[in-house]
Amino acid sequence: MSTLYVAFKGNGNSANKIVRSLDGDKLFLTNSYNGLKQDIDNISGAYDVVYMFGLDKRLKGNIRIDCVAQKDDVSLYSDVDFHSIALKCNQSGIIADIGNTPIQSLCNEAYWYMLKKYNRQAVFFHVPSIKYITEGFIEKIRTVL
Repeated sequence: MSTLYVAFKGNGNSANKIVRSLDGDKLFLTNSYNGLKQDIDNISGAYDVVYMFGLDKRLKGNIRIDCVAQKDDVSLYSDVDFHSIALKCNQSGIIADIGNTPIQSLCNEAYWYMLKKYNRQAVFFHVPSIKYITEGFIEKIRTVL
């Protein structure tokens, strides 16, 4: 199975740190609406699934798996079995919640374009800030994915 791991640019970003530690193809998105769209448009690879990571400073040791993105009143839902992923996270010791309310942000925008480009075969993980990301946390993410 061909997988792409995605985060935003920025070495101090916890999502970026997680994606850099994963084995496989990676994409680091520009931190702007126009830039991220161009980055996604320029992806040439055929991937079975895209795992995206973004920072949510409100999280403290748990993650949120988002199942929907919205742009211009058009909602796109992931076809990836995110419930199974959440179960694997919880079994590995990472508390995972399912998010089903899109928040207008760079993360939502990137997720929407990725869901559209890869026929809904993408899932977005919001992770806590870097102070809550340990090597053990990253290893658990690796095990889940």
